[in-house]
Formats: sequence, C-alpha cells, structure tokens
Amino acid sequence: MDNNISTTTIDPVVARLTAARIGIQHIGQPILFTLGMIGCILNIAIFLRPSMRINSCAIYFHASSWANLFCLTWGLFISMLASFTNNNPLTYNSAYCKIRYYILTGSQLASRACVVLACLDRFLLCSQSTQQRLFCRASVAIKVMLITIVGCACLSIYVLIVYDSFPQQRQCNVSSATGRIIDTTVLFLFNFGTPALLMSTLSGMIIWRLKQNAKRIGRQKVHVRKRDLQLSAMLIGQVILYITTALPFVSNFVYLTVTQYVPSSSKSSYRIAAESLAITATGSFGTFIFNALTFYVYTLTAPSFRRELFGLIVPRRWMNHSQATEQFQLSQTNRVHPFLRDAKSINSQVERN
Repeated sequence: MDNNISTTTIDPVVARLTAARIGIQHIGQPILFTLGMIGCILNIAIFLRPSMRINSCAIYFHASSWANLFCLTWGLFISMLASFTNNNPLTYNSAYCKIRYYILTGSQLASRACVVLACLDRFLLCSQSTQQRLFCRASVAIKVMLITIVGCACLSIYVLIVYDSFPQQRQCNVSSATGRIIDTTVLFLFNFGTPALLMSTLSGMIIWRLKQNAKRIGRQKVHVRKRDLQLSAMLIGQVILYITTALPFVSNFVYLTVTQYVPSSSKSSYRIAAESLAITATGSFGTFIFNALTFYVYTLTAPSFRRELFGLIVPRRWMNHSQATEQFQLSQTNRVHPFLRDAKSINSQVERN
C-alpha cells in the first residue's frame, strides 16, 4: 500500500474567511446594487418634480444622484460581472481599464463635491447676510454644479495616464511609483480628506446657526422654511453615512500602502484570506454603500421627501379623487351638523343670550 500520498488540510478559520468573502461578492453586492439602482432612479425622479427643481439644495442632491448612479454602474456592477463570470477584462484590456477607472474616479469626486456644495448652500441659507443668501438660488446652483462636474472630469484625467492592465498579475492598477503617489494624493485630498473635513465642519456650523437663529426675535431672525429645514436634516444624515462608510476603506487603504512591499510568500494563509476579505468588504462593497443608500437616508429623515415620493408613486387621478371625496364628506358634515364646524362660537352666543 502506498503511504506517500500527501493530504492538504485547510484551516477552518481560513475557510470561513474565504466563504465570507465569496458571500459578500455573490449575495451582498447584488443586494446592494439592486437597492442602490432603485434608490438612485427614485431620487432622480423626485428631484425632477416641479417643487424640487426650484430649490438649490435639491439641485445638488439631484446631481449627486446621477453621480451615484454612475458609481454603481461602473464600480459595483463591473465588479459583480467579474465575480460571476470569472472573466475580468480589466486585467487584459488596457483601454477598458483606463475608461472604467476614469469614469469611476470622476463620478466619486462629483458625488462628494455635490454633498459639500449642499452643505455650503444650507450654511449660507441660515446667514443674516442677504449677499450670502443670494448663493442659495437655483440659477446659481446650476452654474456651480456644471463648473464642479467639469472640474472633477479634468481632475480625473490622470487616471488615463497612470492606470494600465497587467495580464500576468491579473490586475488593473497604477503602472508606476509616480502614478501611485498621484493616485494616493487625489484619494486622500479630494475623495476623503477634504470632503470629510468640509462636510463635518459645515454640518456642525449649520446646526449651530439653526440653533442661534431659533433664539433670535423680530427682524434679526432669518426665515427658514420647513422644507429647507428638512433638506438640512437629509444632508446631515448623508454626511454621517459618508463618514461612517468611508473610514473603513481609508483605513484598509493605508494598511495596504504600508504593506505593499511585503512579499506574499512571507504571509500566512490566514493573513492572505483576511486581507482579501478586507479588500472586498471595504473596497468593492463598502465604498459603494454611500452611493447606494442615500435614497433611504432621505426617506427616513424628511417627511417632505416622503410626500414627494408618495406623489410620484400614487397616480394623480387617485389623489384627486381622494381629495374630492374628503372635501365632499366635509361639506356634507358641515351642512348637516353645523355645530361641528364652530361649536365654540355657537355656545358663546347661547351663553350671552
């Protein structure tokens, strides 16, 4: 009997880490993509409604929804296709690699910039200066948004130069050390660091200004409509979502940058499995949570947004019929029982007589 047959045992912990990574790719990504696409489409439809098109903050939210839609399509969907088909053209098609990361980078930058501009818009709206409040107009928001989109497209041009496909390593990545420095700088300055700092600072100042405005009386008090207050709540919820989901990605990116020169041969199977899980959880899944869940943040934080959603989903003839029925019932009640309409006034007349 031959006793030279070698057997390989797989560490149960490594097997669980691998199973978790595959579960995120095959279950988590499709769920997140489906929720995100539905949310982005509904966001776009709601912000196109007449009552929303005249609001400067809603214009920034509208533009952000388009950017999020592009992020989910060129980021999450492409990653899903590679996982399900076991064929990733990014690793051997240089043009596809460059175009994909260019659109993805520009869309992510535009998505963050829209939220920062919305924060600035709400901050200036609470100002006592009429000159600052002039910034919060729909015409100004459209011009600023167009300039921002062009700026993000120009800033992302470096991707077309430094990214390339590497068939032997089965990767689409930066092709030089200089390119890595540029990519890392753009990531920290424009994709996380600066947006996170501006969002946090402006959100805190918005809350402070709203509290100060509530204490003012007379002409010193700035009139802020209820819809604008609810848009501010939607914005703050979005900022919290962004910072919460971006921190794990940035932390893992720093770790990968520090350990990039450690050879794989010196790593244990557990470390390799853990790193692969972290890359999938924070990269191809976690980094798109912000893009996918903004609609649900809006729905939870703003009653006016829920009313617009209800008006979008429910046919207008049903709403008109319901309103007509309520008005008819109210008129019948007032005609048959006039005392229900103004009982206090009738009682006061009886007491005087």
